[in-house]
Amino acid sequence: MTSGTSTNGHGVDIAPSAATDAVLKPSDPVPEGARKVQGIDFNDYTGRNVTVEELVGNFANTGFQASAVGDAVRIINDMVFTPNRPPASI
Repeated sequence: MTSGTSTNGHGVDIAPSAATDAVLKPSDPVPEGARKVQGIDFNDYTGRNVTVEELVGNFANTGFQASAVGDAVRIINDMVFTPNRPPASI
């Protein structure tokens, strides 16, 4: 047993309540219009080749850093394929 912790009677350490009270807080509601974050379901690609465009396109909903990559790819594609138009905003 680690100093400052107790066990649940089965030899499993229980974190001190001061630690759990500081960390385990209720979540705030998800703002209206927020982008849903989810992982890539590679089962969608079973039996066929995955294109780079599909893979990178899925980054837009994978997580904060991957979403930024997805946004960057979309903006770059806007600039490449429509050079006389300003890029779309994020």
